[in-house]
Amino acid sequence: MDCKSVMAPIKVSLYADEPAGDMIDFMVEKHMGLVPVTERDGTFAGLVSGDGLMAHLLPKAVTSMGSMLRRGGLKRMSFLHETAEDMHERLEDLRKRPIRDMLDKNVKVAKPDTPLIDALMMIKSKQYVVPVVDDDDKLVGAISFFSVLYGLREEYDRETVARLRAEERAARDLEKQEQGEAEQ
Repeated sequence: MDCKSVMAPIKVSLYADEPAGDMIDFMVEKHMGLVPVTERDGTFAGLVSGDGLMAHLLPKAVTSMGSMLRRGGLKRMSFLHETAEDMHERLEDLRKRPIRDMLDKNVKVAKPDTPLIDALMMIKSKQYVVPVVDDDDKLVGAISFFSVLYGLREEYDRETVARLRAEERAARDLEKQEQGEAEQ
């Protein structure tokens, strides 16, 4: 069995040059903690995780203690008095930055003809989403625990998914355009 037999097609493309706010909204709306991101030409750019986003929300006083955090020396930071406004301000600043700033590019990928067992081993080793790319590094799908279980139960109708992907992207673009006009 190979990856293309269970991979979930990517219905919505998130582009590395888009504002992170679009990605954050997408992650919240879809309840996804790990999402693949592409360049405008469809080339896989990397993954963004909720974990990585949370690191951007930490106060500078915490992030400046990087080596201490990596060694596990600091477990609690309750001595810092953070307000909701402080965190909201960091979130709003983060929303304006490009998604590219939050990407984890050190990601293992699979090809459609990669044996599924190899992707399962990546998932088991804590890479919870395995992007599937073609020979030109274009993102064609992704494999997760859920897509494996779902893919083993049902066949994906690839043409329908491609159509839905285009429709959802067009709807997002129209919504952005309407928001822009409403703000003017």
